[in-house]
Amino acid sequence: MTVTNEEMYQAAVRHFFRFAEPELDLDDICLEVHAGTAEVSRALAHRVRQVTAVDSSFDALTEGKRLADREPQTNLIFQCGEASSLPHLDRTFTLVLCHDALGTDPDPAAVVRELVRVSRPGAAIILADSRLGVAELRGLLAGAGAEVRRTDNAEDHAYVEAFAP
Repeated sequence: MTVTNEEMYQAAVRHFFRFAEPELDLDDICLEVHAGTAEVSRALAHRVRQVTAVDSSFDALTEGKRLADREPQTNLIFQCGEASSLPHLDRTFTLVLCHDALGTDPDPAAVVRELVRVSRPGAAIILADSRLGVAELRGLLAGAGAEVRRTDNAEDHAYVEAFAP
């Protein structure tokens, strides 16, 4: 049996969701950066109060919105923007996520600083990446002032959870 790239990606999204699950709360106001078609955001929407999916690709967000419109979720916002300069106020979100995108960003440290900036104190910041390892993700989070709490390596991805200061 041959496993396709799409099947591998879907498995990674499922693992990311399982890794994030202990932090999910019905009152959470979430942000997913580098959301693409918002696959993680769409899966998360029924478990939290609100999710904002941010990506620099208007086309990817349009496709994500089209897919989301097939579902009954009304708490999902699609926003075009740069991850290294988020259009949100400080301390806005109670849960911040970035799945498999930091390793391709030209300035992952700037993105992580932004994730910490828009996180409320004590908010969970959950990162996963196939190009950056646990040590690199831990370093980015620590450099931005977040406290790393939990890590995992699975399915060719590194997973790290930290809490905002």
